[in-house]
Amino acid sequence: MMDRSFLRRYAASGAVIAGLYGLNRFVLLPLAGCRLLAWHGADFLAGGLMLCLLNGLLVLAHRRPVERPLPASAFLLGCGLFWEVVTPLYLSRSVGDSWDVLAVWLGGMALLALWRAWDLLRPGN
Repeated sequence: MMDRSFLRRYAASGAVIAGLYGLNRFVLLPLAGCRLLAWHGADFLAGGLMLCLLNGLLVLAHRRPVERPLPASAFLLGCGLFWEVVTPLYLSRSVGDSWDVLAVWLGGMALLALWRAWDLLRPGN
């Protein structure tokens, strides 16, 4: 049986981020006059989605989720660097951009801050 906190925190957050990513990709990107904003927006959302995926898998494996800033930062920066440095080496349509690493990190940190705010606002705290 899955824990309700898993569904509320990671699955729900991931679903909302995936929906926002879809809106960004299929609505904002084609309509935006500023493609740069839409592209960095996708990387921002990807950072949060990466953290949701990691923590969801950790919880399913009965491991402690990554919810402290330093380990989350290390994970997000590692993902961003891989995405922007290694991926262009094997995927010809991929281009490395150091600002994207920052966008990935900011997206994950924003989600981490949102989770902390939800914890503080939850009844009983």
